[in-house]
Amino acid sequence: MSSYNLKNPNTPIASGRTLVFLTNTLETLGSSTGLTSYLCEDAGLHSLRTIKYSEPPTAMPVFAPTQDMISAATANGSSTLNARGYLEIIQKQADAEATRGDRPSSAEHKFLTCRDFYVSYKSGRKTPTEVAEQLIEAIKTSDEISPPLGAVWNWDKEAILKQARASTLRYKEGNPLSIVDGVPVVIKDEIDVEGFETGVGTKYINKGNPAKEDAHLVALLRAHGAIIVGKSTMHEIGLGVTNFNPSTTTPRNPYQPQHSTGGSSGGSGAAVGSGLCPIAIGCDGGGSVRIPSSYCGIYGLKPTHGRISSRGEYPLAPTVAVSGPMCATMEDLAIVYAIIAGQDEKDSYSCIQPSVALPAPIGSRSGGQLQGLRIGIYRTWFEDVIHPEISQVCYKMLESLCKEHGAVLVDIEIPELFENSKAHNMTIVGEMLSVVSMDHYKLHHQTRLELTMMSSLKMEDFFRAQQQRTRSIRFLETLFGHKTHDEYHQARYPCLGGKDGIVDVIVTPSTGNLPPKINPGALSHGESNYLNTVKTMQYMMLANHTGIPGITAVAGYSKDEYANQTGFPIGIQFMGQWWDEKRLIHIANVCEQVLEERQKPKIWVGDYKL
Repeated sequence: MSSYNLKNPNTPIASGRTLVFLTNTLETLGSSTGLTSYLCEDAGLHSLRTIKYSEPPTAMPVFAPTQDMISAATANGSSTLNARGYLEIIQKQADAEATRGDRPSSAEHKFLTCRDFYVSYKSGRKTPTEVAEQLIEAIKTSDEISPPLGAVWNWDKEAILKQARASTLRYKEGNPLSIVDGVPVVIKDEIDVEGFETGVGTKYINKGNPAKEDAHLVALLRAHGAIIVGKSTMHEIGLGVTNFNPSTTTPRNPYQPQHSTGGSSGGSGAAVGSGLCPIAIGCDGGGSVRIPSSYCGIYGLKPTHGRISSRGEYPLAPTVAVSGPMCATMEDLAIVYAIIAGQDEKDSYSCIQPSVALPAPIGSRSGGQLQGLRIGIYRTWFEDVIHPEISQVCYKMLESLCKEHGAVLVDIEIPELFENSKAHNMTIVGEMLSVVSMDHYKLHHQTRLELTMMSSLKMEDFFRAQQQRTRSIRFLETLFGHKTHDEYHQARYPCLGGKDGIVDVIVTPSTGNLPPKINPGALSHGESNYLNTVKTMQYMMLANHTGIPGITAVAGYSKDEYANQTGFPIGIQFMGQWWDEKRLIHIANVCEQVLEERQKPKIWVGDYKL
């Protein structure tokens, strides 16, 4: 039987001048004094050296779909739609609303949706050009408040208006391209947008070298009429979970401006969470879509590795990172997923996937939406959080999913979580180091500190990390009911075997902590807080390292003193087997119905007049 083995590090917290001193010391004397080795040992980065692996390494976790997966994706019917079919249904519904003259809810605070924008344009109440002018003012306003929201790092007024005028003409002629025509979308600064530098959160990468064409997913959004606003802020080279970034700017959490947005797609989270736009794109190598989505009170999907083409994405961590949508509502997340997912003949890893499938819209709230769904829960892991309200709020959501909607909780154990997390750490930072090693002195001190630690590891450490990846994939194959490795793993890890050990999805909180406070020193030099990093990422790394999909939904809000009487959003995460995004989207749809009421953030710039 496996045992829970995650543990917290003792590494000290450092920011400001203390961080500068520690980084400089580590870079100059760390190796000779043994300080680097000590820090790596405390961080668990030597832990794989004692394991005797028989598994071959897995370099790229792209999972060959089984016949069952292929059949499930192509079985269009009352509960399953292909991407085109889903978009057609949503657009027909919106057309009917436009004909009736429906208006968005007049509630004081409402996250606007693609449908709201589309209906307003189609009915002639507003034009995309008029909304683009409101958007431009909202961006300006968001950066004039104190502290500035800091969500959008690089944007161009004329480029926005040019796209909006083209969209306005299409609506005038009665030919909108899709439900997202004229809808503003922000793109993380890790993904190419024609005419913009892809700086990946730095001031020097691609400086003076704007992208000559859109990334594949950006081109798909643009082809559907979306207004590409510009680039969102991100943690420098994506190496962090706070989005504290002295090199560009540090975005603010819309619910508590003195606290982190999460990272590394923090600007995307802030843009959607503040109502600036309904859609943003992030990139998730270690939770970088799901963490800021959870912290900022929105929905985020990390798809199966290979589901969305990585063409035009800066190759920071190509074996663990995948782009994904971050949206204010689940309908919009499903819309964006339907647009950007699928094969790209110029990205071979995307060509192995089965057809893109989505759940049919579930309409108004009704019971039994998840009848018989087997939700695997590793309770020791689930409850290992810094703030008890996190697991309490998530348990409350699970209670509704089971009692009202028919889901069933199945107690499971997942072995070697600690080993997988360290293997993921070594993989993602090792890949980043290979990209920026020659210029790492141009980065700020938190980034340099982590790269210096990783550069001290041996070649066999990285190799063992890929063997651990194979092992973790095999655990999940058995847990999800694939027979390839059942005999081996049931003998070694009885917790995975038997009928009761097979599940449809795994549930965890999205993060093990609430958004950390932004210390003044973090704004000027960054911050190294390994305990915060571990607790923020502890539920994220399994999906990134093995390639399975994960989604975060809003479970509720905190009410304790840490939040200063204003609740922080709390996310709940579901992870599924490879290529089963449809099931995750359906579950998150139900979670959205159960939640019913969304709290208004302190920073709100989403008062569009539609």
